[in-house]
Amino acid sequence: MTHLNILYVDDDDTHRAMVAEAIAVAGHTVTQAGTATAALDLLRQGRYDCVVTDYWMPDITGAAVAQEARALHPWATVCVVSGHDKHDMVGLPPGTLLMTKPFSVPLLLDVLTPR
Repeated sequence: MTHLNILYVDDDDTHRAMVAEAIAVAGHTVTQAGTATAALDLLRQGRYDCVVTDYWMPDITGAAVAQEARALHPWATVCVVSGHDKHDMVGLPPGTLLMTKPFSVPLLLDVLTPR
């Protein structure tokens, strides 16, 4: 199994904690951010194999997180998750993966795992 260092961004505290725990139980390192602003700070400080972010957040959209992740960590897998229609998500950099909420953590990890 490939060990991944994952940044998980979601303003829903309960959902974020639940998904982060499942990622950790699967054997990966997960850093949590409750806002896009916090995620941008973390992206500038650390190295991540994968960045998973909600799209609709109060401060900044997940598109800004995805763009910064792509700029600072071009090798990283970037995935945006949302319960909204994908056509409403604008500004995503090329190569960004999209997943619809609700999603299963095993499917998320399968999508994030390098081949």
